[in-house]
Amino acid sequence: AMLVDVLDSVVERGARVMANHLFGDLRQFFNFALAREWVDAHPLAGLTKEKIGGRQKERERYLSEDEIIDLKRRLPAANLLHTTELAIWIMLSTCCRVGELSQSRWEHLDLDQGSWFIPGSNTKNAKDHTIYLSGFAKAQFLALKTLTGDSNWCLPARDGLGHVCLKSITKQIKDRMRDEPLSNRTKATGALLLSGGAWTPHDLRRTGATMMGELGVIGEVIERCLNHVEQNKLKRIYQRHELKAEQRDAWRRLGDRLALLLATEEQENVIIGRFAKTA
Repeated sequence: AMLVDVLDSVVERGARVMANHLFGDLRQFFNFALAREWVDAHPLAGLTKEKIGGRQKERERYLSEDEIIDLKRRLPAANLLHTTELAIWIMLSTCCRVGELSQSRWEHLDLDQGSWFIPGSNTKNAKDHTIYLSGFAKAQFLALKTLTGDSNWCLPARDGLGHVCLKSITKQIKDRMRDEPLSNRTKATGALLLSGGAWTPHDLRRTGATMMGELGVIGEVIERCLNHVEQNKLKRIYQRHELKAEQRDAWRRLGDRLALLLATEEQENVIIGRFAKTA
């Protein structure tokens, strides 16, 4: 009852998603304690997230090509750090997670060969991951290196002693989609609010994956580019081909498409073909 009261208090302040995360952490902790006989019973047995914060709706937000073009137009007025602007295009063109980019080191990038190694310590599933950089993505990293190349980190913290805060990029973007500015934060509210509504750094990952599919990349290759674990156990055990060439081609297609979209304003004679939206 004490634990449920704590969870209910989080729900009552309107943080249902946080309540579900807290519930998950507590449940995992007591599973650990029960297995080691530190407690006699699991105090959260029988409870589910549906009974705490409610079922969470899966996010479906991704940016359309028109929104990507509009995003480029809006960035100058958003008054973001230039490193954050470059981070946006890197996340979109590599389908990486914001935390993976925030913790990246220059030693893990081979800009001559066009590859970015992400160690398992920085990935969600603890699996090493290599991203093969398109020309577009490589150009963003080269521009970033002119700004932060003196540091070990691609995105260093202000004190230079570590990487940027894992929440920094997300906060900067979210602040520019608010109706009213927060105290001591940017006044450029609404500067990055697009026609499809608010968006997050993770939506850029979904956008990149969606664009890959529209460009003819098969689902299995997209899943490898996202570093997702194969759900079918037999396939995971016996099919060990990493599809590296196919992944490289997928990132190239995505990068080429982004380069074309973002060049439309500089080249008035360029007409962008549109993909039919899948059901």
